[in-house]
Amino acid sequence: MKTSAIAGVAAIATTLGLILSGCGSDTKTTEGSAKTSASAESSKASASESAPKTTKPKVAPRDEVTGATGPNETIASYIEANGIQETPVKRGDPGSPTIDLPFPEGWEDAGADTPEWAYGAIIYTGPEAAEYTPSIVALVSKLTGNVDPQRIIDLAGGELQNLPEYEGWNEGAVSTLGEYPAFQLGGTWVSDGQTKIVAQKTVVIPGADGLYVLQLNADGTEDQADIVSSATDAIDSETTITP
Repeated sequence: MKTSAIAGVAAIATTLGLILSGCGSDTKTTEGSAKTSASAESSKASASESAPKTTKPKVAPRDEVTGATGPNETIASYIEANGIQETPVKRGDPGSPTIDLPFPEGWEDAGADTPEWAYGAIIYTGPEAAEYTPSIVALVSKLTGNVDPQRIIDLAGGELQNLPEYEGWNEGAVSTLGEYPAFQLGGTWVSDGQTKIVAQKTVVIPGADGLYVLQLNADGTEDQADIVSSATDAIDSETTITP
């Protein structure tokens, strides 16, 4: 199916429910080998050649999980099957809610690493992020047409359940965020041979011009679970949503 802004990412720890795929953040430079002159008469001269720097994004490309298919119905398949129009939302768009996320200790705005399709993103900057950067991304879409808010909640867990080798910590749970209905789910999955923690919290926010859907996505490696969980606890308790 066509890529849906809502279905693009997978998500976080069960306490909040969030993924977002973060990638290693280090920039590496490779030094080329020194070249020496062939003549025995001439003095040796060496030149160091530096290869171009290659930087992995701190927030993974959306297509890392968009290709996940499986037996579970998803919000994306519901949108397509019912001819619902989906519009990506950015902060400040007319009629959209304002969503303010906190900055947990050790986390900062992703800045230039924020994906262009995201409402916002934060990354962890502590020493534990040297090899892999935990991240949390907010994604917002406006749905117009014959949309059933309860159906969005019912199908919110399908994307994670379709991920490769996904193992849920539980069956997920209905919850709230800023007094709005939500569903959260978390577990582990395998990406390129690496086991990640993944979870997602999906929130439905009624608006005058459509139904707004917020997804909070976070991820990290298994040994970063406490870092991600602590951050999502803060987000769960401190996020404000203003219609």
